[in-house]
Amino acid sequence: MTKKNAIKKIVKIVIFISFCLVCLVPFWIIVINSLKPEAEANLLGIGLPSNFSFRFDNYLQVINEGGVLRSLFNGIFEAFGSCLIIILFGSLAAFIIDRRRTRITSITYYIFISGLIIPAALVPTFLILNVANLLNTYLGLILIFSTYGLPMSVFLYTGFMKTIPRELDESAFIDGCSPLRMFFQIIFPLLIPVTTTIFIFCFVGAWNDVMIPLFFANGDKWALPLSVYKFRGQYGTRWNLLFADMIISISPLFIVYLFCQRFMIDGLTAGAVKG
Repeated sequence: MTKKNAIKKIVKIVIFISFCLVCLVPFWIIVINSLKPEAEANLLGIGLPSNFSFRFDNYLQVINEGGVLRSLFNGIFEAFGSCLIIILFGSLAAFIIDRRRTRITSITYYIFISGLIIPAALVPTFLILNVANLLNTYLGLILIFSTYGLPMSVFLYTGFMKTIPRELDESAFIDGCSPLRMFFQIIFPLLIPVTTTIFIFCFVGAWNDVMIPLFFANGDKWALPLSVYKFRGQYGTRWNLLFADMIISISPLFIVYLFCQRFMIDGLTAGAVKG
């Protein structure tokens, strides 16, 4: 290795480490200060607690006083409910769009895709929910999250559906399968990679969204990310408790990504590029 190449390699390593530190240092500050007493956490330092006395009771206090369990249920129920609707109707719509390929299905496809670029209309949405008596309800929030997630779902499913040969459909019909049975028993199991990708994106989107629950629901329907906002109003600058609340709020996302990430890249690449 020449001196010039060695210098380039060292520069690349330094840049890589710098970017890693930019991402990891704020996370380290949150984690370590969530384990400190209040006086030490308010200094927002990066060092370990004095005498290595980690305060795990900060988390217990947040769970007991911050309404974490209710917010956790809200987030999981709303995110899973919207993901179920998005996956079910998105896959069915993409199957019809890809297999029939008529003028109507083409127009329908572009109507779905337009949802990726058209901004959200909050006032009409509020008026519709108000007329339907769905304001401050789980169903109303789930339907809004589903509406925002369906365009991407149809886009990825349609791209992935092009990789599945039509001969499978013909063989199923010859064997006497009904269209729905053929789809759910033969086609849908082949969609697991892109389904996992869509699930991760939609779950994270619904979980992290603070605008929709803030506008269309009261505090008793808020998920964990918004509970941090409410907890901040109650406990001011008690950073040990606020940081503990933040760690709890991101834990479900970490668990979902940990179990699903191996399917994510394959599903996203196949759904967005193929066809």
